[in-house]
Amino acid sequence: MRVSDKTAYIYLFLTMTFWAGNSITARMFADDLPPLQHAFWRWVIASFVILIIFRPPLKHDLPIIWTYRWPVFWIGTSGIGAYNTLQYWALNYTTVSNVGLLQTTLPIVLCLLEWLVFKEKITRTQILGMMVATIGVGVVLIKANFVNLLHLSFNLGDLIMVGAIFVYGIFSLLIRYSPKQVNQWSFLWVLFVIGALELLPLQLLEYQAGYRMNLTIGPILGLSYIIIGPALLAYKFYTSAVLTLGANRTGLFFYWLPIASVILAILILGEPLQIYHLIGFVLVVFGLRLGLAKKEG
Repeated sequence: MRVSDKTAYIYLFLTMTFWAGNSITARMFADDLPPLQHAFWRWVIASFVILIIFRPPLKHDLPIIWTYRWPVFWIGTSGIGAYNTLQYWALNYTTVSNVGLLQTTLPIVLCLLEWLVFKEKITRTQILGMMVATIGVGVVLIKANFVNLLHLSFNLGDLIMVGAIFVYGIFSLLIRYSPKQVNQWSFLWVLFVIGALELLPLQLLEYQAGYRMNLTIGPILGLSYIIIGPALLAYKFYTSAVLTLGANRTGLFFYWLPIASVILAILILGEPLQIYHLIGFVLVVFGLRLGLAKKEG
């Protein structure tokens, strides 16, 4: 599942762009796609797509995956069963901007966890890169006006998103323990099935509480995008990138996520391009370049 560094960087830019669209889509259809049913059917359909289109060699791979069953179980639980469910739940109470702001803490969380668990060193250049990228994201989110900081408000959804971020940090670390000698689609299929099985009773409780999916053309198109981009392709790209670059360098690309959200809003929703968008974009790209520099000797 390893790829070249250059390919891993391309994968991560695409992954964060897919996930930016995921947040926008989930927020747009929050009333039509209840979070637990939304997450459950996302993984069920994605697992069927893998079986139909990619036809992974499960007969060969499942015995190998079984020998790694506990790492695989916790990878599936944290990255599939928990993180996206918590994110969709959070978006029912908070804004895409707040989620984007909180996601900028992911690189810091990943660096901290890698240092605690694997004793991975964090260089001064990486710290500087994270600081520059954080400032870049902040410029965009407050629209280059410090007065807007006073209007930021936090609620239950933000607390849920904080929990989701730590869960995703654990997922990113656990990928190191995934079986390397199996087909990647076999591995992802197992992760998706684990997530779907864990969500099955929860989405039934949500359904019994009176929440229903409104499957008109808009929500169906939105769910289709979420299955193809943020689920199937993004998870394939992300797991390959983590195995190639490590969670530390991979985490830096989460600074691109809120910038990608803004770009998509401009291109798709017709929001106007402002000078602070360009300033934030330049700072984030510069911060990423610093953060991805080779380690100091």
